[in-house]
Amino acid sequence: MLVSGGTLTTKLGVQPRETTMSTRPLRMLAILLALALAITACSSSDDAAESDPDAPSADETGDEGAADSSADAAADDEPADQAAETTEDDAGDAMGPFTPESPECVAPADAGGGWDFTCRSIGGLFEDLGLTKNVVVTNQPGGGGGVAFSDIAANRSDNSELVIAASPATAIRFAQNQYGGLEADQFRWIGAIGADFGVVAVPDDSEFESFDQLIEAVKADPTSIVFGGGSPVGGQDHFKVLLLSKELGIDPAEIPWVAYDGGGEAQNALLGGEIQVATLDVSETIGNENLRILTVMAEDRMAGMPDVPTTRELGYETIFPIWRGLLAPGGMSDEAYEFWVDAIGQIEASPEWAAAREENGLEPLRLIGDDFQTFALQAVADFKDLSEPFGLIAE
Repeated sequence: MLVSGGTLTTKLGVQPRETTMSTRPLRMLAILLALALAITACSSSDDAAESDPDAPSADETGDEGAADSSADAAADDEPADQAAETTEDDAGDAMGPFTPESPECVAPADAGGGWDFTCRSIGGLFEDLGLTKNVVVTNQPGGGGGVAFSDIAANRSDNSELVIAASPATAIRFAQNQYGGLEADQFRWIGAIGADFGVVAVPDDSEFESFDQLIEAVKADPTSIVFGGGSPVGGQDHFKVLLLSKELGIDPAEIPWVAYDGGGEAQNALLGGEIQVATLDVSETIGNENLRILTVMAEDRMAGMPDVPTTRELGYETIFPIWRGLLAPGGMSDEAYEFWVDAIGQIEASPEWAAAREENGLEPLRLIGDDFQTFALQAVADFKDLSEPFGLIAE
């Protein structure tokens, strides 16, 4: 655990340069808004499909690369009741010559956070839909994901049965050179199939009953309110504070930050009184009656949290969409990579994933294969631009 009141100043090194940062947050917002537009487009497609059940799906029209495969075509032609009876071995044959024998999903943090959620929700559907055998979920916390990525790069870089949970936190740590010199293009980005959003949370008995009330207290004395989350200084949860502090004209080094290994641990700390405010995600907090969510960092209210106002609704510019997806070791074979891309595409298109997505407060999103690889590498470059003025790039 990193307690950051004074450590934050040391980590950041310098205050953000006003001449540089005046445009950088706008660029960051443009990136996030682009993702939000992609989410909206996906939502519109879903609505259209529901209103016209006879309309062809994206897979049937060939709009997605993965939909062009013969395996998808065969799956489309197969009656639903017959598909439900497909055995694991039969499913493996339908997917092509590669089928993982001992599939594993690594969540680079403790249980209860966003990466853990990704592995357990998507990994469970790989098995439930007959795409793989049982997926073992391995929690490998430490260093904001650094322990897991270093281990995989050193010892399992050619493991074709291994996938890793990914999110903007992954891109941020690559951008800041926090993974021991590893580069984002040394890994293969499989797909992102759900969009989460950041939240600002307090215990349900907190003195802060609204986001505006919290902001007024922070403005009055930034050092008096202890924030925390499931990422190190400069990581995804802390970036939410950095963007808000910049918008408010507050030196982020004055805001105490406590880092935890994942959202689950951060929530326990929040409820245990170690911190006063936590920046987390919708999927991590939805349904937790012990928390009071002050705001969702989004443009529009979330279906899973309809009573919670958004930052935009409250008059703030800062939003923070979060994609949920998977990546793979760089040495994974092309055959295996195609298998995992096709498999995650099938999950995204399934009613089972739609139900899981809705239950956990996620919005529709589909970035698969090469599209996701391009998107993720660009996100790394842009997060690097945003991180530099805060002194967050490791030497």
